[in-house]
Amino acid sequence: MASLRFLISDVQMVWFFFTSILASVTCDDNARVHTSLGNMEGVVKLIRNEEVYQFRNIPYAEPPTGNLRLAKPVPVSSWSGVLNATEFGPACMQPSYEDYIYDKYKPNTDISEDCLSLNVYIPRNISVNANRSVMVWIHGGSYLVGQGSSYDGSYLALTGDVVVVTLNYRLGPFGFLSSPENGILGNYGLWDQRLALEWVQSNIAPFGGNPNSVTIFGQSAGGFCASIHAILPQSRGLFRRVISQSGSPEGSLTLWKNAASSSDLMILMSNCKNTNLTTLTCMRNAPARLIVDHSDYIFRYPMSNEGYFGLPSGPVIDKELLVDDPAMLLINKALPNYNFFRSLDFMTGNVDTEGSITINIIANYMQRYDNTSPFLMSSYVLCKYFMPKVMHMYFGNKNNSVTSEILCSLYRTSIPLDRAIAMKAYADANFFAPAVKSLLKHSEDNHVTNSFQYLFRRPNIDPDIHTLYKRWTSGSTHGSDIPFLFGLEDYQELYNISVTPADICLSKKMQKYWTNFAKTG
Repeated sequence: MASLRFLISDVQMVWFFFTSILASVTCDDNARVHTSLGNMEGVVKLIRNEEVYQFRNIPYAEPPTGNLRLAKPVPVSSWSGVLNATEFGPACMQPSYEDYIYDKYKPNTDISEDCLSLNVYIPRNISVNANRSVMVWIHGGSYLVGQGSSYDGSYLALTGDVVVVTLNYRLGPFGFLSSPENGILGNYGLWDQRLALEWVQSNIAPFGGNPNSVTIFGQSAGGFCASIHAILPQSRGLFRRVISQSGSPEGSLTLWKNAASSSDLMILMSNCKNTNLTTLTCMRNAPARLIVDHSDYIFRYPMSNEGYFGLPSGPVIDKELLVDDPAMLLINKALPNYNFFRSLDFMTGNVDTEGSITINIIANYMQRYDNTSPFLMSSYVLCKYFMPKVMHMYFGNKNNSVTSEILCSLYRTSIPLDRAIAMKAYADANFFAPAVKSLLKHSEDNHVTNSFQYLFRRPNIDPDIHTLYKRWTSGSTHGSDIPFLFGLEDYQELYNISVTPADICLSKKMQKYWTNFAKTG
């Protein structure tokens, strides 16, 4: 069957078929739900003149402190009495940047190791018989920052009549420190996400959700995480569909390539190298705030070194959850990873200027090698320093000098500004090409499940973010699709952002696309 193409305003959807915005609150009331873990009380909000039931800060794991730090999460125990689920809980431990432009969207700035909780949004009524499809959101943030409560699932739940779940997972060194020789295997943040999905299977029915119709979706680091779960056969039964926004299993950013050296530096900075205690015991005893401060330094450190394009934290090959690079697991068609991935409905896509996340790197290159302007990139720096690093990131340690020269020539022929070339090359290597590769593997001779691709092209509506990027690009920037997905109605009132009727229309259409996929694939 020929591919079907849909173009709606600034969202382009392609169907491969080859064989947080805080809601305005005008009403408060309470709601109760009984689960196998115990009773809980949430709140009722009036949004669009309809009720949305919100249950906040529901624990799904025991606090990962003491001997549970740097360990797999332990399922939360049942409780007596009524759990207060009316207020959002703290975010997981993470650096706080005074100049971080996205901080204004945080519902709170509290951080704690006791953070493994989730939030549930139910539209209109709570009924076990509602049997609504469930969408579980995994937030992004370079595996270093973010929180589930930044994403209000109310509008998405209302538009699509689905149950939306957002969650916290451990970040930075608490979630991804990896030193196997010291018994620190890493991927604890992924294990957190997996346990949250198991919680959904066991407990979502009393909220009116259908455990047999679960979709996981996420953006950037959250999209990479969703992609990883989608290729793990042990995830079978936890979800049926996957939406990976700005992240796919084939991407070179999926894994933390700098894990060994960064983790070793973290251990050294925490005074846990060559002590009388084991390294693991020492790291479990180290002050949490100190570890966060060190993670902040390690985050900035790669940016100050030549050509490091990776992430400051992230998943690793631990030989238990991840036995190999996700891209390698999808090459062998005989592997269960390949077959499980193809048993799911899969959608992935990007914003048109994903390379906007390289701005700091480009500016650093210019300051290091040219120093004419941090807002430009000379052809010399582009071809001699920048492009070879992009090629190394995509092709590994092979000698790519000839390939780099050819590609540099091709990009310079088709794109007028060198800084735009740099962003485009980075985006193609790390976002667009991996997305297409993943879709081709998923859709080839697949007559059972559906494959979708989208492209988001609406420029960023936040004037602060637009100002940050305007010297570099006029297109949509990394993450600019998120406000449209979670709803724009209150942006103008809450953040003094101009939202047009066309924006609202686009937002609702996008929500319909996503929720329809969650229901039927």
